[in-house]
Amino acid sequence: LKCSGSHGGAAQGAAASVARLRVTRSHGAARRASERLARPLYPAPGMAPRKRRANEQPSSSEEDWSASSQPHMSTDSQLHIEWPNMPLDPDTFGITICCMVRDFTLLAKGKGKSFNRCSRLATTFTLLIMCLAIQIFLLSQVKRFVSAKAVHDVRRAYDAFEQHMYDGHTFVFSTSPFVERRGLEGFFDPTAFATMDPDAQADACRIPLSQPLFFSAVLYIWTLTCVADIRKCKDLFESLVMQTQRCDTMAESLEDEDDIEGGPFVVARLTLPMKLALTMFVLIPRFCITTYLMWIGCRWLLATNNFSDLILNSVALEFILCLKDILYLAIVPRRSMLDLENTNVKPTVPKEPESLWVFVGTVAWAVFAALWVALYMGVPGHNGFQQVLRQYQWDVHEVCTQWTDARYAV
Repeated sequence: LKCSGSHGGAAQGAAASVARLRVTRSHGAARRASERLARPLYPAPGMAPRKRRANEQPSSSEEDWSASSQPHMSTDSQLHIEWPNMPLDPDTFGITICCMVRDFTLLAKGKGKSFNRCSRLATTFTLLIMCLAIQIFLLSQVKRFVSAKAVHDVRRAYDAFEQHMYDGHTFVFSTSPFVERRGLEGFFDPTAFATMDPDAQADACRIPLSQPLFFSAVLYIWTLTCVADIRKCKDLFESLVMQTQRCDTMAESLEDEDDIEGGPFVVARLTLPMKLALTMFVLIPRFCITTYLMWIGCRWLLATNNFSDLILNSVALEFILCLKDILYLAIVPRRSMLDLENTNVKPTVPKEPESLWVFVGTVAWAVFAALWVALYMGVPGHNGFQQVLRQYQWDVHEVCTQWTDARYAV
């Protein structure tokens, strides 16, 4: 096409622009095609897979990669789960573990001021000793002034009941600190309850064992409260002593959990002296105090000669367990609280397969609590472990049924 004048120059410029546009598009298409050819159909480990278009079908290579990237499932459809690291409890025992591990690690690495770290260790140990001392002191005083008086009164009430209901046909089985009598088999007279002194009737019918179902429910809840704390001790022992690796120096103890400087740390390794120190100063005292509190609590509750006080006493007993939380919230500085939040420990079971025990195994704690209640209370014909009402005859419930219905009628 030939053009002359100004029109010819414009036509030639337009033709040149179209040619350059075609060349640019061809180069862009070639570049995108080469990128598609160079791009792998499945990514390297850690890379996200390539996104397909809406109508694009997956290739065989993509299907193979997708199948291999899914969680492994064995032939028997058994699933595995990897547990994350566990946080420490925000209480006196948790802050003690946190400060011991963190401060000894920093001292071993030579970071920070040694005086500051030693000062925090000293104050943390003081807090731990104060918590343990108060708990032990309260336990001794509860046994001396609270539980002992309740046991004394309930024994007096049951002795009077036995002497009256058996019309003197009793035998003496204890003379210290006072005479205690029990009725002889075959001489129990239910009609004698009507002639009993009203105060003596009330004292006998408010014995917790006179309502075994109600009392066993309260005792079961209290036992579960203590079992929960014992279970925490067990988990900490398995995590810090059994699962955590041993090392030669505390400088190797902590690791960044998310590989970010200043982020949360996980206790990856501990030296043998540190494991022994945590066991001796934290785990064993906590386990012993909780176990003794469970026993003294059961003894006090069984001796509580009032149903309303039975509930209040079970709540009051938990106050001793909660002392570790009260001291932590009232005394520990916020900087130490932040360190505790950023310190985790290894899980008790790093990798757990699917099994029947995994799903229902923890029910064993509930069975253990129920077994303890049954063995402690006893059953008709068996006295149990309790030493509050020794040789209890299980003869109060039947005669107190009418008295209880009339006394608590609304």
